[in-house]
Amino acid sequence: MSSRDAIQYAPDAGLLVIPGDPAEDHALGFAVFDDSVPALRAFVLSRLRRESVRPAPREAGCDAVIPVRVSLVPRPDNDYDTRAVSVAAPPEDGGSVLDRHLGYLYGSALDVAGESIRRLTEETGTPVGCHGWIELHDLESDSRFDEEEFDDFDEDDADEDELDDFRGDGGGRHGGAAGSDWRPSRREPVSWAEQKALGYAVGAVRLLLPGRHTVRALVEACLAEHDAGPDARQETPAGVEWGLRRALAERLAVRLRAGLSHRAAGGAWGRETERDRARRRRDAGARSLLESWETYRNAAHGRRGLHAVTRSVFHHTRTLVLDESGVEVGQYHEPDGPLTLVDERLRGEALDALRAHGVDVDAPGDLAALGGYPDAVVVVDRGRWSVRLPQPGLSRAALAEAGWFDPDSGTLTVYAAPLAEALTVLLRRHGVRPLLVTWGAPPEEVERHNARAAFAPGTVSPVSRSSRVTDAVRRLVPEPHRRWLHARPGGGTATATAGSTLPPLADDAAENPYYRRALEALFGAPVDLAERGPCRLCGRSAQSSRPGLFYCHGCCALARNGVLRDTGEDGAWTEAVVYALRRLAGTEFSGPPSLAQLDRVSVSFESPGLVDEATLCRFLVPRPASTLLGARPARPARTWTEWLGHAGLLTDGVRTSMGTVTRATDGHLCRSLFERHVDDFLHHWGVTHEPEPAYPRHPELNTTGLRADWRLADGTFVEALGLLTREAYAAKVTRKRELARRHGLRLVTVTAEDLDRLPEIFAAWLPNGTAAAG
Repeated sequence: MSSRDAIQYAPDAGLLVIPGDPAEDHALGFAVFDDSVPALRAFVLSRLRRESVRPAPREAGCDAVIPVRVSLVPRPDNDYDTRAVSVAAPPEDGGSVLDRHLGYLYGSALDVAGESIRRLTEETGTPVGCHGWIELHDLESDSRFDEEEFDDFDEDDADEDELDDFRGDGGGRHGGAAGSDWRPSRREPVSWAEQKALGYAVGAVRLLLPGRHTVRALVEACLAEHDAGPDARQETPAGVEWGLRRALAERLAVRLRAGLSHRAAGGAWGRETERDRARRRRDAGARSLLESWETYRNAAHGRRGLHAVTRSVFHHTRTLVLDESGVEVGQYHEPDGPLTLVDERLRGEALDALRAHGVDVDAPGDLAALGGYPDAVVVVDRGRWSVRLPQPGLSRAALAEAGWFDPDSGTLTVYAAPLAEALTVLLRRHGVRPLLVTWGAPPEEVERHNARAAFAPGTVSPVSRSSRVTDAVRRLVPEPHRRWLHARPGGGTATATAGSTLPPLADDAAENPYYRRALEALFGAPVDLAERGPCRLCGRSAQSSRPGLFYCHGCCALARNGVLRDTGEDGAWTEAVVYALRRLAGTEFSGPPSLAQLDRVSVSFESPGLVDEATLCRFLVPRPASTLLGARPARPARTWTEWLGHAGLLTDGVRTSMGTVTRATDGHLCRSLFERHVDDFLHHWGVTHEPEPAYPRHPELNTTGLRADWRLADGTFVEALGLLTREAYAAKVTRKRELARRHGLRLVTVTAEDLDRLPEIFAAWLPNGTAAAG
């Protein structure tokens, strides 16, 4: 398409063209955004109409091409990256740079050619461009227009992303011959009808740019020629052309500089863009933040007893700052900091705690002089410091980002100009002084993340899957707690759940072993693969391990994993947990359940409504193993015993070295919660049991009066084995087993792992055949 001899001026395009070689240079794409789709469509259509189709170079990866030239315009006005280079239609197409804007070079291309393009543009005053092509694919071979794929595609089963990929944002074959429903998009700026008329499927626009060193050498040679001036070429016919080029360049330079100045002063290239409007919205939001931060700084933090500890887990050592209740409020990042905190108001006391712990920490000399700090936290991740805005109940990873700091370059980037000063103060309190402060729009992925944080209610953390229970089923739970049954991924909102981005769980137990295991574990019986019906909770297709009781994979997963997560911030959701625990204790277990017992529904399956309620209550119980504390927790995450105590189910419990001593529902004294769970099960199912029966005397095995935990009506002894890891306890259990063997006593042993299968273990003693039902 061009030689590598030199950068050439193309009068017809009004460009200094950087030469590219298809055999040597990789064809580059560029980032296209929604606001540049009209210009991209106009550019592609004009070339399809006036340029001839050429055979594709071997390296192109397509069937044919249409050669093009594009303009490469430095855009220091770009909010996200002042190094940005716009890919635009050449000046011959008419209109301003903004009218001709097609997209932006990716960062990898900027690293190769960005600085050279900027230098060439500024020092010559002439627009710079490069060669490229529009990819063309044979219609019959292009996968996007494969008839079999179209015929086999099921729109009803596809999610929105799959539909977008297939349709090309509404285009493609779904646009119809007339294109009445089709709209141009960045994926498909040209309609199916237009491509069909051309005879090719239109692909991406690709650019040809040489490697870094080649571009730099070409630019240096061009600038050297430019600096020599027209006088050095007066004796050659080319001197006349150079003089015309220089005059044109001067005029273009004036226009370019005027445009840049106008943009810098007024915020636009003569008109307001969506990016300008977004920036104004961010700035307005930032000003309201500044007002709330003033109130925040003047309020007491409420933490007491700060102290530092060093903890090692799997050879990873961390130095933490805790408050008197054990909540982590800060971390000193070894070896040289910074000290990050959940609340910046704690910095002075946290520094004192670290020094008392023997950590030689550097800190600003006068924190009082750095008083204009924000209500923000710094999250250090792989050398990048992310500045985030706390929100109750959200983890640090879920918080919205206000800016970030690069310690290597000393650059602080903020997403709203009014925040620059406050975030600079925050970094200085962390012991660093930014060398450069800049602001710009957040990247797309950060914008999406911040949008999710903005809509999160701040009371519960993300859940594994949203529930979709029917209105009739929701009435089984009191009105104040029903909203938590409809928790949603990304924040636990109580609104509708159609926005779930997770793939659907397969509800075929024959094909999905995970569903089969979940169903059998929850209801304690094999799945009947031949029986299918609507899920009793949400109505979707489901199977059953108990006759007539159908529960889908999604509802089984929520019953086993819960919807709510403990974030360290109590609220209305906590009351829902208390209700669920008390209800389970009263209707299913006759006392506080163990965590393991929640894995098995043990109510009578002759009462379907009771089974539904027991399953729903499991939705509302947080599992400690999946706890995710918020960015600024008010308390440590609760253990299971603490949740039971918070629900008022352990009012008589006394902690000892052997466990929590408490009275079971029937009044029997139990030395641990494990024993109480077993005693309450026996009481709930009507199994007669006597506590603390004595083993027979024996001159060697029983000289101290050994006792079992319970004796059943037929003389069977029952032992709840909870401390087998202790050598003395294990030895005593061995003696008891031998005593039972020598005296012909039937002995049943239960471990903590057996708590979810107590109906099976005690099936022989359950009255009236309830073993089959329970």
